[in-house]
Amino acid sequence: MAKKNLGDIEDNNKNLGGVSALFNSPSKDIISKGGKQTSEPDDDIVTYPLRLKKSALKALKILGAQRGVTVKELILSVIEKEYNV
Repeated sequence: MAKKNLGDIEDNNKNLGGVSALFNSPSKDIISKGGKQTSEPDDDIVTYPLRLKKSALKALKILGAQRGVTVKELILSVIEKEYNV
């Protein structure tokens, strides 16, 4: 089935908020903070669910806040150091 372009379906209709995001494809270019357009990195990114104890997640959030990084960055840095990835 061909993809339909619904245009600006959300205009003047408060009940259809977010509908265009479902049907219109996202832009392939990402605008960085400097205002320059950059394409996505070449690395493929895959999501992977991770189960943590609430206490461990709380500790990671506190540590991340102290260091100014996200929980994701903390976890990835430990994995990279441990397994030399």
